[in-house]
Amino acid sequence: MGTGGLAIGPRVDLERLEPLKRGGTGSRSEWQEQPDFLPDKYESGTANAVGLAGLGAGVRWVLARGVPAIRRHEIELTQQLIDGLTGIPGVTVYGGQDAARQTATVSFNVAGLPPSDVGFRLDEEHDIMCRVGLHCARRPTRRWVRFPRASCALAWAL
Repeated sequence: MGTGGLAIGPRVDLERLEPLKRGGTGSRSEWQEQPDFLPDKYESGTANAVGLAGLGAGVRWVLARGVPAIRRHEIELTQQLIDGLTGIPGVTVYGGQDAARQTATVSFNVAGLPPSDVGFRLDEEHDIMCRVGLHCARRPTRRWVRFPRASCALAWAL
């Protein structure tokens, strides 16, 4: 399930804007057809209530802290991770080494160890969750490592 929103500007011809998906008539369960009024016209099926609640909580968290403060903290933590990993013999960090020019995700490999083992050990021994694998990006990953081997990626949870 996904969560998103749709903003419809005043120049949009709502008569011509057909829903991409139909089904589950939501507020008019007794109808066989998708409602033709807003917002129901574009809201097929059951709303992702849990996702919407999480999105709302996330927005409140960001607004309370402010995007610039969150980004500064993210850069600080990411640079600390990059510096720490590059100081370990046998660890290869991919991408740039400047946290201010990237997101808070750092991809790396440890020589002689499969990424799945590295991720498992980080989790079990240090309570650090790590995403291992091709990261839904098989082709770009081939630039860095031989397929089917992949990399580990750490992303900070602030």
